[in-house]
Amino acid sequence: MVFLLALIGCSGSEPVSTEITPTSSGSGSTLDPEADPNAPTPTTTTSPAPATSQTCGDPNAHVYNPDRLKLLAACVTVTGTIQVIRSEKDGDLHLLLKLDSGQDSYINSMNVSAELGDLVLEPVCVRTPTQVDAIPACSGYQNPLVIPAVGTHVAVTGAWVLDLDHGWQEIHPVFAFNGAGAPPTATPSSLPSTATPLAAPPSGALTVSITSASYGYLAAQTLPDATCSARARLPSGSDSQAQGLQVQATAGPAGAVSWTYGTSGRTTKGIGTYTVSCTLNGQSATASAPFTV
Repeated sequence: MVFLLALIGCSGSEPVSTEITPTSSGSGSTLDPEADPNAPTPTTTTSPAPATSQTCGDPNAHVYNPDRLKLLAACVTVTGTIQVIRSEKDGDLHLLLKLDSGQDSYINSMNVSAELGDLVLEPVCVRTPTQVDAIPACSGYQNPLVIPAVGTHVAVTGAWVLDLDHGWQEIHPVFAFNGAGAPPTATPSSLPSTATPLAAPPSGALTVSITSASYGYLAAQTLPDATCSARARLPSGSDSQAQGLQVQATAGPAGAVSWTYGTSGRTTKGIGTYTVSCTLNGQSATASAPFTV
């Protein structure tokens, strides 16, 4: 028997809704072939942490076959009430969130016809996957998120995506409930290779190091207020023209800088190369790292 529980949703800025005709048969919320009937009941709470500031992470971290998802926004927060909780064979939970009023742009017609009109939420790697192609994405990682119980009203933060297989829209992965959580970092297989440590630079010298490198997301560490640009050399040998990579970014007080951009399932598979270049007070520094498409 498929285990069902109620779900909650979250609110955010007004997006433009995206729709697609599903390429495989959609699954209704009461009969889902991807559900795991043998999964134990997920542990939930009726008292989630009080709402705090938005917490964002890598939209591809621990997501298996990320090309099946079209990134609509790297980090959004929505509000609503949990209507359903279901365990999936890929190790994720499938939650349905009844959105608060004014947030209907986060769902499309497939959400209405196949998911009770709710927004789908997917906390990843909550349990060990039984689906073979999902096992590598969860290897060595178990999601620490505390899952709100059915009927709980919460704020949900995560990546807003279009599920290309089913046609509905989701928050996938979920980064936090009420701002509480540990956003997943890049999946181990997509991280750059570890290099031999270099001697510590002189104090005040500009350096840059790439801290996360996955298709659709790039993060680096440098000095505060450094101005940085990013380039993605795709496996085909051409440079990505994705809009999210065409902007210069200024490092924050902790020296962190990142770029998120839309991906395409038509991109040639293989190994690409990121290059981040930063400048500050006449100094310049560059770092490169591989990523997998």
